[in-house]
Amino acid sequence: MLAQSVKDTTSLLEEVIIEGNRLNIFTTGNKIQRIDSATIQRFKSGNLGDLLTFNSHLFIKSYGIGNLASISSRGTNASQTAVLWNGFNVQSPTLGQADFSYFPVSFADDIEIQYGGAGALFGSGATGGVINFNSTPKFNNGLTFGASLNGGSFNSCQQSANVSLSQKNFVSVLKVFNYSTENNFPFYANGYKVRQVNADVKQKGLMSENFFRIKKDQQLNVRIWLQDNYREIPPSIASRSGNQPMLFVNETLESDFLRLSSEWKKSGKVASYFVRTAYFNDRMSYVDTLANMHAITRFHTSISEAESILRLGRKHLLNIGLHNTFNQATSNGYPDSPSQNRLALFGSYKFSFLNDHWRTVISLRQEMVRGKLIPLIPSAGVEGKLVKFLSARANVSRTYKVPTFNDLYWNPGGNKSLKPESGWSGEISLTASQFTKSRSRNSVMLTFFNSNIENCIMWLPAGGTWSAQNIQSVWSRGLESIITFNKEIRDFKFGLVVLYNYVVATNQKARMANDNIVGKQLIYVPVYSGQATVELVYKGFYVNYIQNYTGNRYYTTDNSKVVEAFQLGSIVAGKNFKMGSSFLNVNVRVNNLWNESYQVVLNQAMPMRYYQAGLSYVFNKSNKSIN
Repeated sequence: MLAQSVKDTTSLLEEVIIEGNRLNIFTTGNKIQRIDSATIQRFKSGNLGDLLTFNSHLFIKSYGIGNLASISSRGTNASQTAVLWNGFNVQSPTLGQADFSYFPVSFADDIEIQYGGAGALFGSGATGGVINFNSTPKFNNGLTFGASLNGGSFNSCQQSANVSLSQKNFVSVLKVFNYSTENNFPFYANGYKVRQVNADVKQKGLMSENFFRIKKDQQLNVRIWLQDNYREIPPSIASRSGNQPMLFVNETLESDFLRLSSEWKKSGKVASYFVRTAYFNDRMSYVDTLANMHAITRFHTSISEAESILRLGRKHLLNIGLHNTFNQATSNGYPDSPSQNRLALFGSYKFSFLNDHWRTVISLRQEMVRGKLIPLIPSAGVEGKLVKFLSARANVSRTYKVPTFNDLYWNPGGNKSLKPESGWSGEISLTASQFTKSRSRNSVMLTFFNSNIENCIMWLPAGGTWSAQNIQSVWSRGLESIITFNKEIRDFKFGLVVLYNYVVATNQKARMANDNIVGKQLIYVPVYSGQATVELVYKGFYVNYIQNYTGNRYYTTDNSKVVEAFQLGSIVAGKNFKMGSSFLNVNVRVNNLWNESYQVVLNQAMPMRYYQAGLSYVFNKSNKSIN
């Protein structure tokens, strides 16, 4: 069904084999949203930014179809939300953020969002939350083959395929995709209807995943992710005079990456052990022919981690681990090849009380960066049932983020004396739930959050150039709500999800004398936003409609200038067919249904109404249900 699942307060301390990870077990008190398989299926032809825009409380700052998509969670910036691939942080050490347009949804089996600070569990960069992009093996599932073809407006086309061989002790999965679009969409600029230029996007990628059951209680996995990305950077609306760009800017960005990971785990009733390692190799090549500029950036990341989860009696769990991340980069903007090593010791203790109706967790992390100790990072959370239908959760945590390589070393302007950003965040949630006879869950959740961040890094003019400085103090607070309703009447299934966000994120410190930014909303953080999703299913037919609202966003720090609010509607209709061991889906989608002229980022054109159609096929030899 369409409803996004938010983690309930079901006990995790029963006498079973310990197989979960930190995000599943030790985030007690945090709001966790799991994107369901039906939603992933509907967005499989898109990227992670598209999916999160219409299915989460997160604000995705998009520069256009297939172009840069960055994130803001509860008023934090793009570098303050950790992005994990099966538990490994893939944030760039140079920019400090991840581009969500580079994550094809077809490569994910499940997607999880933790809202709020998670520095004690996942280290630097987990100030606003954590996005976990996962793949999960299914053993003894036979031979599965899937393929999809999607096409639409602006000569867009996406092909993807996957094949999986799943036996009792071995699973091998291969996924590939190819995507291209000319992005020559019409839009309005300075009173003229024009077409976008220099906006081609091309992506292709491969993911190979192999899982081995060495013994009944031991498993080894090896993953490989290769991807090549090419995008042209279109001129801004401001650069147009009449119906043509003032100057034809030919900017392009090529990037490719290799991601390797391996994990060994031993699971038991009393103790589980995990040893994992990863290596990332990323390259970016930026070309601006008008400025005669060609900049190449490369970085290498190696991550090693070992941890154990121990059961200390029926109601107690202990997690202890050691983590190391090593980053090295080269760039035209660096005088040499800087490197950074981060070593961390972390632990969590979880226990249940009041007849297992309540659980609490305490976590600590001590990290050393460039040979210096970061202040101890603690967190604590509690959750449980107040009455039969009403549950509550609360969490408080310290957060931090180390400066990026660009902040430290960029020439000119880098500042090697920068301090890590640090602060505190907390939240309280109340959830009222009703479970129906059809096992659907109707619920209302309200989450109140608060966050303070000191030593925020800003680039400011200094001596004729720009320099990174620890100057900003940010206070974010607000409310998130989610309402889910499901109803079944014979063969009809109806679902409704309504998300609402109220975020006040303000500067608390002046940068200089007479600086008019204190108490002002951060740029590109909407105070109000939300969406409503309605779905109707009948005997394999389905119709899904999403209405999304994004409020005004300021693009000046004194809040004197604004990017206007907008509303977007999208509708998808399709039919699922089951033919023996085969499954077929046919769907059509209309995006920006009401033909809205809008901008997410100032002077960055966005498409008006456009169309997509898709066909996907899955064959499963074992005749098991495939999502």
